[in-house]
Amino acid sequence: MTFTKAGTSYAELNAVLDQARRPSAHPAPVTDAQLLGLQHRWATALSARLDEAIEFTQLGQEVQAVAGAWRTLATDLDTLRGVLDAHEADSPELTRSLRVEYRMLAMAAGLAGLQTPVDEAARVGREFRELIRTDHVERTPELARAS
Repeated sequence: MTFTKAGTSYAELNAVLDQARRPSAHPAPVTDAQLLGLQHRWATALSARLDEAIEFTQLGQEVQAVAGAWRTLATDLDTLRGVLDAHEADSPELTRSLRVEYRMLAMAAGLAGLQTPVDEAARVGREFRELIRTDHVERTPELARAS
């Protein structure tokens, strides 16, 4: 059996996603360990998509390329994204884990750099992700301040 970083098996995570695809009146609860495993799966896929997007984008188009990569992945992995979104507000462990994703988004888009304090990069990345979700991606002055 293969285990993820969070200690849950891939089969267990797949079962969570299968259950989410077939909603039931009495769904099994999703544990924090499962959420962390699912977030790890998402972050790994996102990292690969961001790497590809950045490699093939023109200078100055990083914000749009990163937003496009995130949206495409969210469409491709809609069930995974839906489970994470549904539990984000009620899992402190997942909330802490998301800081890594936020920082990755900010750095990939050029909105934060290696010298940007981690808390600031995470804040900017979170704001950027919200703009991606609402389809309002512009490099705003507030976001640009962190770079």
